[in-house]
Amino acid sequence: MFKLLKIEGDSMYPFLKDGDKILCIKPFFNFLKENDIVIFNYEKEGLMIKRLTKINWQGYYVEGTTPYSIDSSIFGYLEKKDILYKMILKF
Repeated sequence: MFKLLKIEGDSMYPFLKDGDKILCIKPFFNFLKENDIVIFNYEKEGLMIKRLTKINWQGYYVEGTTPYSIDSSIFGYLEKKDILYKMILKF
């Protein structure tokens, strides 16, 4: 249900920096909303963390905060089942 993760990389800089620790929770029902920070698995990169910027019939569109971020502009919308966790606290 809860998970403690350590950030690796700077795709969410300056909001999240390499080495920051975050507390996450598994998303339930309609628990996700725009601007939530979500964690998902992208097969080519492994676990990724991004901001949820759009929710519509196509799914969940996520973006990083840096121009070089790998996000939905590259791999498209995520499905609800793809999202593993939602960030609830940064240490």
